[in-house]
Amino acid sequence: MSRHDTTPWASLSRRALRVALAVAFCLFACMPAAAFADDGDGEDDSNLINPQQRPDSSFIYDSSIIDLSNADSYYDKQTVQITGEAVGDIIDARDGMVWVTLVEASNSSNASVSVLMTRESASHIDTLGRYGTTGTMLQVRGVFHLACPEDQGLSDVHATSVAVAAKGSHHVEEFRPEAFAAGAALTVVGFALMGLFRYLRERQR
Repeated sequence: MSRHDTTPWASLSRRALRVALAVAFCLFACMPAAAFADDGDGEDDSNLINPQQRPDSSFIYDSSIIDLSNADSYYDKQTVQITGEAVGDIIDARDGMVWVTLVEASNSSNASVSVLMTRESASHIDTLGRYGTTGTMLQVRGVFHLACPEDQGLSDVHATSVAVAAKGSHHVEEFRPEAFAAGAALTVVGFALMGLFRYLRERQR
């Protein structure tokens, strides 16, 4: 057989080889990472996920309470994760659930959000924020509802995971005399003017 007769077969073989390599590369690239994981019973405990771990900014669901208070339809029914101070009171909801109000952890605004959680999750709250008290800081993961149909259109988060980020604390406001200086000075001036007015009125009689 001449060289001219074998050329088409050689070209066809090269094409088939290239196609086979391309298919193999695609299959390898699309193979899930879990396929390489060790499924044995001797799993390293140090490699397990810690549910108490604080999130970093790479988590797509990490949000702030300010974001939720100004949320639009984009956030509706999205999984979010927020951190905030538990304040006010724990209010009974339904089916063993309770309402807890969280305020922005940075204290830079008055933004707040209502969180529906189990009573067991709420039991981890040691203090509720109010005057003289810093409430327990909670890290909550759950589904945000812009207008929840189950709760009369309330904007809320239905918690699926609740963890304590920091315990609450009680603190006594320090007495600061200088804070009353301006008020005391105005009181003295007021009494002086009142005395002067009475003196001038007596002279006119």
